[in-house]
Amino acid sequence: MAGEKSISTRAALDRERIAATAMELINEVGVDRLTMRAVAARLDVSAMALYHHVEDKGELLRLVGDDVLGHIELPDPDSGDWRELFTSISMAAVEALLEVRGLSSVLLSSKMLPNARRLVRFCIYQFERGGMSHAAAQEVYAGVHTLVLGRLLIEESAIFRVGPTAHPDDEIRDYVAKLRSRESFCGALSALADRHITT
Repeated sequence: MAGEKSISTRAALDRERIAATAMELINEVGVDRLTMRAVAARLDVSAMALYHHVEDKGELLRLVGDDVLGHIELPDPDSGDWRELFTSISMAAVEALLEVRGLSSVLLSSKMLPNARRLVRFCIYQFERGGMSHAAAQEVYAGVHTLVLGRLLIEESAIFRVGPTAHPDDEIRDYVAKLRSRESFCGALSALADRHITT
């Protein structure tokens, strides 16, 4: 009977359930205090059972991040202006990941999970619609990926937060405001695409 229960528990334990449980704990204690042991306990399984599905905390966070990205609804890839589509999806990805502080690490890995891959493919296709070769489209998206990472790190870092007292240097204060603005980010995305279209 014990063997049957073990098999039943393992069958019921899937990556979707693990990601949802990890998200619950992140909302309660934050990313830094999330542990594999705590997730296993919340799932009422052994740590070994959890490690059967997820190799470490890094993969666990990628799983949560990919689940977050999975809630982004992609429009028909041929339904509108290619630049507007890739910009809106890039912004949606940033905003979705920022809802859970500490998930920028999801994009700092070559182990790209399914929902992240679908966003990459969607954006690369938009660049191809704009007239780029597949190689050029990949190059542009590499630049977009870098911009997105920078945006996430700026938003998550206390260093770039506006303090209670004004910065003594007006120019630096104004620059930091622009650095954190949505308009600057969108402008950088468009400029990157335009550079590759015109060369």
